Amino acid sequence: MAVVTGKIVFSVLGLLLGAVYWYFYNQSIELWASIFINLVILAAGILVGYSLRDRKRDRICNPNINNQASTQTISEPLLKSLPVALLSVNMEGQITNINKLAGIICDINSSTYNIFELKSTAGSPVGQLIKTLSLKQVHRCEVNYYQHNDKRYLFRTENIIEGGQAVGAVMIAWESTEGVLVEKYLSQKDKMAMIGELAAGIAHEIRNPLTSVRGLVQIMVQKCKINDPAREHAEIILSEIDSINNIIKELLLLARRSSPNLSFASLPAVLDHVLLLLEGEASCRGIEITRDYQDNLPLVVLDEDQIRQVFLHLATNAINAMPTGGKLTISVKYNETMGVVQTVFQDEGIGISEENISRIFHPFFTTRAEGTGLGLPVSCQIVDNHGGTLSVQSIYGKGSAFTVQLPLVNYNNTKAS
Repeated sequence: MAVVTGKIVFSVLGLLLGAVYWYFYNQSIELWASIFINLVILAAGILVGYSLRDRKRDRICNPNINNQASTQTISEPLLKSLPVALLSVNMEGQITNINKLAGIICDINSSTYNIFELKSTAGSPVGQLIKTLSLKQVHRCEVNYYQHNDKRYLFRTENIIEGGQAVGAVMIAWESTEGVLVEKYLSQKDKMAMIGELAAGIAHEIRNPLTSVRGLVQIMVQKCKINDPAREHAEIILSEIDSINNIIKELLLLARRSSPNLSFASLPAVLDHVLLLLEGEASCRGIEITRDYQDNLPLVVLDEDQIRQVFLHLATNAINAMPTGGKLTISVKYNETMGVVQTVFQDEGIGISEENISRIFHPFFTTRAEGTGLGLPVSCQIVDNHGGTLSVQSIYGKGSAFTVQLPLVNYNNTKAS
């Protein structure tokens, strides 16, 4: 019965990994890259754990079994179905599972039974696997790069834990082309940092003369009579100067990675404050706003002003996406497993094209004539400073859903007072 159960678990995990990989890979969202790799590590640990347990049971039942025979205890079809390289060993370094890609990356052929027989460097996957084994305790290696035959791979190693003790180790590796989401994420971070440095450098240079110009224009407004066309023109200039100042403020938000002013807050209360400002405009546009708040939601540690700004921007975007009316559903739910509260803004608008969805978080990208293209990047920065994530799913012509995930406690910053 145990063998049958194990085969079923292996098959289900294999199918799950394949489905998860292709779904997450096609989403082009940096969060999914991290989730996928962690799922692979988890599944590999379960698979290898089963194989080590079954091997131990087989040895007890048949003491004459050859230790070097049948090193691969996970079925060949399952190993082939994994979209990554997998190499697992027991505490003696004996290879318990290996697929073709792992053999290529680690230069392991069919005659190799133990990784201690291999020549390896400290930075190689095998070298890191040996290091993980030597610690004989819970150890997780961060994602590393490895160059092999003109190809670059990302890899990670981790102990296999059974009964609180390390019983082996597993190495997962994948081509860096399949780690493109991670690289896109880092590239986006670099762009944000570059924009921030640029903003910090020019903001004061622009603001000082702009303040002088605004002061002079205000004097002009005061000196002109009420019906004087010059006064009307001066008021337009003031309005445009204020618009420039708002853009500078948003640029500075990208430049400053300041820690949020944290306190415990209720997300529904923050949302209700925002929606109170928008319900009048939404009603005039024929848009129905529906709240779907889970009962007994926990408080979240956040900066109310900053998160209110994020919610205001997302709700305003959703309203603007429905020029002929529609329904905006805002839901708040607690994901106990992940320890986060999820807020979703679901609209019935025009949606986002496949061409644009990967660009909407880029600074200055906008499809609206009056937009600055800074709202979403600033929102991303704020949520990121809270240790959370901002993501989007959209079907062109049917609508979009923006999801903000905030942890209950943000360990990247000081705790709330």
